[in-house]
Amino acid sequence: MDFLACFLGLFIGYLIGSFPTAVVLGKLVYHKDPRLYGSHNAGGTNAGRVFGKAGGVIVIVVDILKTVLAFYICYTIVQCTPIAKDWNLFDGGALACWLSVFGATLGHCYSVYLGFQGGKAVSCFMGAAGGTSYVTFVFCFLSFFPVLVWKKKIVSFASLISGGLITIFEVIMTIVAECSQLNTSILMWDFGTAGWFDFSWQSALCIVLCYALMVIKHIPNIKRIRAGEEKPAHWGK
Repeated sequence: MDFLACFLGLFIGYLIGSFPTAVVLGKLVYHKDPRLYGSHNAGGTNAGRVFGKAGGVIVIVVDILKTVLAFYICYTIVQCTPIAKDWNLFDGGALACWLSVFGATLGHCYSVYLGFQGGKAVSCFMGAAGGTSYVTFVFCFLSFFPVLVWKKKIVSFASLISGGLITIFEVIMTIVAECSQLNTSILMWDFGTAGWFDFSWQSALCIVLCYALMVIKHIPNIKRIRAGEEKPAHWGK
């Protein structure tokens, strides 16, 4: 039953993450398909290029929220139905809930509504990390924007470096939480989850998987960075 619960968590997250925010916003508001402009990507950075700052911010925020929404839907199912008890889920179904976050990131990158195309996981990764802990939320800003300024608005480079640092931070905090008596749940956004948002091996696994997916989606960018050909992102007005 644990396997089935994890599969359902992934599937629910995937359907939520597949919502093509940039494409829907573009067609409804800006009457443009972002996939036809700029980097031809359906993520927040390219949305900013095509739609301007307001459009880019809206896409990024909604894409961040997709991961948090996936977690809460699965959390609600586990807590408000007899599933956890009847299925005798390991750790109360926490793994299924965290895997829904990875599923949302997977859906964002390979959306079923866009022919399995999509964004590059940055916003969803930030949602998985910063959307669960206010400490990591602050760390997202402190690790991303200084690198972005240093590398003159090369978003891909800043995203990869920031994501790597955040992943290391999450793993270290998980080790601290698992190997000590410290209550690390006080460092998390609680939102009434009674400690479900916590540094745990489930959350660390989710963050590692999301970052690995982000790296895979950025392989072309990594090649351009190494060749000195990656261009900075300039958002429209």
